[in-house]
Amino acid sequence: MKAQLALFPLNTVLLPGNRLSLKIFEPRYSDLIAECLRDDRPFGVVLIREGEETDRQPQLFRTGTTARIIDWQDRKDGLLGISVFGERRFRILRQQPDAQGLLRAEVDLLPEEQPCAIPDPYRYMQELLLHISASQPTQDDPGEDFNRIVFRLVFLLPLDNGLKQQLLEIDDCRERAAVLHAELIRLGVIQYVKPD
Repeated sequence: MKAQLALFPLNTVLLPGNRLSLKIFEPRYSDLIAECLRDDRPFGVVLIREGEETDRQPQLFRTGTTARIIDWQDRKDGLLGISVFGERRFRILRQQPDAQGLLRAEVDLLPEEQPCAIPDPYRYMQELLLHISASQPTQDDPGEDFNRIVFRLVFLLPLDNGLKQQLLEIDDCRERAAVLHAELIRLGVIQYVKPD
């Protein structure tokens, strides 16, 4: 499904089902936040491939996540603080800056992943998530939904942004889990167990 989205390029990867806190200091993004709050619509968070967050036209990866504002506050340092919730993956079809320097894009909203049961070889991922998320009480409980468990682990684990982006771009949850599983073995987080 095609949609129009304002883009928020970042040096971090937001994944569906996860919360991210941001501080807003550029007027163009303050205007974007006001627009999204007023019209109750999301914006797109996308990883920067080359450039800086303050650049007018950084090079971006093509796949990102829609972000809905769930909380905001005026910070003591005078900046605007917001919390967003990652909702849905998208792919950028075309983009261009507007007069204020915001990147606006036509995107293809990717199909929402349906809840699925945890395959037995990957049940350890739920236990690992419970262990890691004990220090993240503000995150929502993914329950038994394997899609959300994998997305949450990818978001919370100290993985390289390039790998997080690769995992975001994978359309199939079992394939995404297999790549994550291999990385957890490589990092020594788990022992090798051959998945079915």
